[in-house]
Amino acid sequence: MPLLSTRDEAKRPPQQTRDGWIEAALAMLVEEGVEGVQITQLSKRLGVSRGSFYWHFASREELLDALIAEWRARNSDVMIGALAASDSLQQGILDLFSVWVDHTRFDPELDQAVRDWARRSEPVRESVAREDADRVAAIAAFFRRHGFAKTEAFIRARIIYFTQVSYYALGIQEPMTDRMSYLEAYYRCFTGQEVDKDVATAFGARLIRAEEDAR
Repeated sequence: MPLLSTRDEAKRPPQQTRDGWIEAALAMLVEEGVEGVQITQLSKRLGVSRGSFYWHFASREELLDALIAEWRARNSDVMIGALAASDSLQQGILDLFSVWVDHTRFDPELDQAVRDWARRSEPVRESVAREDADRVAAIAAFFRRHGFAKTEAFIRARIIYFTQVSYYALGIQEPMTDRMSYLEAYYRCFTGQEVDKDVATAFGARLIRAEEDAR
């Protein structure tokens, strides 16, 4: 019996969803870098034929574009959404902190994988630069809504955002109890104001409890 060609395989009903391919490709991007995101390797990982891929994507390049779109949706939209939903400076900053420490909402490994990819690809570097600018702009707009002058809002946004990106890039690992012990000082440095101590205590206790529950 002759083997089916890729075109013949693609006539079969799909054995994997588009989202399934994207999830597998994201995992491979994190584990192996963009060079590891190959159709044949993904097919083996998913236990399906290469033809299943072509039900959802015209090419590997289309899949890579989908990875950038998914990274943007996951790691930028969640930050911008948290700030947009906040009705006070304190709530917004704490909501932003909670996004960054909850890796089910913000994926730091994915963020770093895309940044590594950007060092090898000019279009991806441009995408990352636009996203960084959009994230900083969202934080700056948040500060502006709460009374900060334009330039100060921009600089404070840069400081808070670049600090967090550097935290991930350096691979800093510390218990949540340690991180939360710095909360009041971080808030003061980032905003020039004092956080409500009772609110800070309750916020820290919630995140510490969440970390313990996740173990």
